[in-house]
Amino acid sequence: MEKVGNYIPNDLIISILSKLPLKSLKRFECVQKSWIFLLKDSHFMNIYRKKFMSETLFDSDDRSYLMNYTFDSKVAEVRSSFYFLSGERLENKVKIDYSLPFEDWGQDFIFVGSCSINGIVGIVSLNEDFALWNPTTDECKVIPHSATESVPYRNCSWLIHGFGYDHVKDDYKVLRRVSFYQLSRNDCEYLGLDEENVPWKDVSYESVWEIYSLRSDSWRELNINIPMTIPSYQLIPYHDNRISRCYSNGMCHSLYKMSEYIFQTCLMSFEVRNEVVVTTPMPSYMNDNMDREWNQKHLIMLIKGFIALSSYHVETNTIHISILNEIGVKESWIKFFILGPLSCVAYPFAGGKNGDLFLRKNNEELIACFDLDIEMVDDLGFQAHISYVIIYNKSLLSIRSIHD
Repeated sequence: MEKVGNYIPNDLIISILSKLPLKSLKRFECVQKSWIFLLKDSHFMNIYRKKFMSETLFDSDDRSYLMNYTFDSKVAEVRSSFYFLSGERLENKVKIDYSLPFEDWGQDFIFVGSCSINGIVGIVSLNEDFALWNPTTDECKVIPHSATESVPYRNCSWLIHGFGYDHVKDDYKVLRRVSFYQLSRNDCEYLGLDEENVPWKDVSYESVWEIYSLRSDSWRELNINIPMTIPSYQLIPYHDNRISRCYSNGMCHSLYKMSEYIFQTCLMSFEVRNEVVVTTPMPSYMNDNMDREWNQKHLIMLIKGFIALSSYHVETNTIHISILNEIGVKESWIKFFILGPLSCVAYPFAGGKNGDLFLRKNNEELIACFDLDIEMVDDLGFQAHISYVIIYNKSLLSIRSIHD
């Protein structure tokens, strides 16, 4: 009997491995030493990317977004506007009339997360108010303050890390970190306090984590271990409009820096149902230097249902995109795209559906959308100083039906 050779042609190996699911691809690195370098081989990655991007998710045909943008002009009043965006090239733009409580909040507010959940959106004002809103029905639920915010002899601020849905209890939850600061002399004077008589030693300034439940319409303290060793005013991001967040399959993901000396970047993933946290270090190539524009360079997004990290390299005008295979495992990041050089781009500011990437152009006012599937940039015709985009699915679900 003729012996079968052990040699497998390289073209056949590439053909077979290119058909593997993404989660299996990384595991096959350990089968043969030469396969480790496949993920760095441009020919193989081009074949694999085309196959990966051509896969269709069950909801990929519904390419719709909700955009909030603000244009600041010396002539016109500062005013936020909402638009539904839809269509193959996002050519359909429908302005929304709304009746949110902006008179009390002012015009500065942002979306929480990267998508609506059952048609419901989380929004936060820069005055630190939070609400759930259904843009389709224009129903709004303002979230109450918690008891920790009214403890005497200290100031507080909070940062929302996630808004998600518990499908078992049919409940919407919000996760946030509350930080506390000592009252200043001016604060004491404003409150009519005598600094010498304030029991400073008895006041705790240790940060706490809290979770809000729409079903109970209340906050409670959450005992989770998240390694943050520096004061919140040194954290990046330091405000809700600086945090990169996304939501998928019952998990809220947010990106921030957390180390006292190295400013290590971390992906924090919160499982809404079981209320547990998993942290994932960033890939080793990511630049973790302290940088004022750090938030404009890195964002978390979803591509074909996978968590992805977009990093913008100013020096080369390129965008590097890596996909995470397994939450909690640093080695499971795969660098998937290197886009550019893109000379007209200032920086990406939001991730869209199945590989859309929303960009600010060089003057930082014009907004465009880059489609990874066909590698085309479409100008959206908006001119804005501040803008946010989330994936949106219309729904007539009532918010009040949960907590009433």
